[in-house]
Amino acid sequence: MILVITYIVKDYVDSPVHNEVLRETKLKTAIKLKQSGKMIMINAEVIKILPDDLKGDRHQKMILKTGENTLLLAHNIDLAPRVPVQRGESIQIYGQYEWNSQGGLVHWTHRSNSNHPHGWIKYKNKTYQ
Repeated sequence: MILVITYIVKDYVDSPVHNEVLRETKLKTAIKLKQSGKMIMINAEVIKILPDDLKGDRHQKMILKTGENTLLLAHNIDLAPRVPVQRGESIQIYGQYEWNSQGGLVHWTHRSNSNHPHGWIKYKNKTYQ
């Protein structure tokens, strides 16, 4: 009986559902504790495409919905290719979360030229970094 339970638990821990729960939990914790600087991985729906930020390093900007949370994505298009995503489509992101009173933002979705971890965006089976 214990052996069967071990396999069931292991299958759940290795499952995409479990991984998604962990991702959402990490984001919710960062929001609740007002933490910044945390690398997070999330799946999100693009709910609005914003104009590019052209001051300093150029950033592609969009509003994302993941679970109960709304986030701003600022993707550096001087360091990584533009993601050709449209409103209503889904993307997966690995980037740095920064808390703010509107839900927060995710950036550093590109390769790093320092000791900072690399980030990325996955869209339609292609990785943008």
